[in-house]
Amino acid sequence: MKRLLKSVFCKTAVAVFLFACVSCASTNYIEKNYSKNVELIKSSAPYKTGTAELEKEYQVDPEIAGQIRQYFKDNAGLDLDALAASDKSTWEKSVELAVFVAKNIPHDNQKEPLNDRNAIALWEYSRRVPTGFNCRWHATLLSELLLSIGIRNSFVTCLPYDEKDGDCHVVNVVWLPELNKWAMIDSDMVEYVTGQEGLPLSLQEMREYIRNDIPFTVNVLPGFEDSWVAAPGGIEYMQAYWAKNLYWFSTYKIYAFNLEYDRNEDRTRTFYNDYVYLVPPGFENSDMDKSVTWINDDSAFWSY
Repeated sequence: MKRLLKSVFCKTAVAVFLFACVSCASTNYIEKNYSKNVELIKSSAPYKTGTAELEKEYQVDPEIAGQIRQYFKDNAGLDLDALAASDKSTWEKSVELAVFVAKNIPHDNQKEPLNDRNAIALWEYSRRVPTGFNCRWHATLLSELLLSIGIRNSFVTCLPYDEKDGDCHVVNVVWLPELNKWAMIDSDMVEYVTGQEGLPLSLQEMREYIRNDIPFTVNVLPGFEDSWVAAPGGIEYMQAYWAKNLYWFSTYKIYAFNLEYDRNEDRTRTFYNDYVYLVPPGFENSDMDKSVTWINDDSAFWSY
């Protein structure tokens, strides 16, 4: 880890060894730089589509999936089997689980470290420390709940151009087979984004909307209509926040449980080797770990 960056909204170690994104209070810093960050995305070199091969592996253990479903039924009153068997669409199921996470776990900087950060460990932490935790832990928990009922998803770190800006954000992207596309959903900031046709947008689509001066709509999750995000100032803030944090991305090349853990405690596990960056051609950042896969091909990075 080269350094721990700090900013007014979030402090995080961008190098993937720490895998954290910790948010704190908002100021006008984000809104003030909105136009600048839009121009950074618009002036970035276009991706080199079709130039990279990236094989994504599906290693979701059905036994662990069953354990998660049983645990949350017994300990949280969440019937994942019933949700999986319902006639609801993939997006409706995803929203329901995002609302479950958001309503039960507020956003906060976590107060204790965790070695293993899987769904059960994170839920138990949230019952022990009710003040909540950050966006990465939110996205990790939601990811495993989704995987446990067969919904393919990844949690993605969304990063800014400025390497002196330590503020990032981690959200889930969910594969919607009914629409043959990804959609972003954010239990931490209780929001998702829709495009001109009213459909939920992926992170890739959100970036292209900004790049092409097309407005998108920030929506709050059901039940959070009174949250600060739903207010006009909150909507404006999220528009500016996304313009800043859609410059480059990182995620795993694998769909699996138990991806997150303290690598200082257990160096025998190898999921770290399955990490990948998507960066615009020519972009370099001193916090990019060059031992990790990085590509300029958006189609490969966002492949199914």
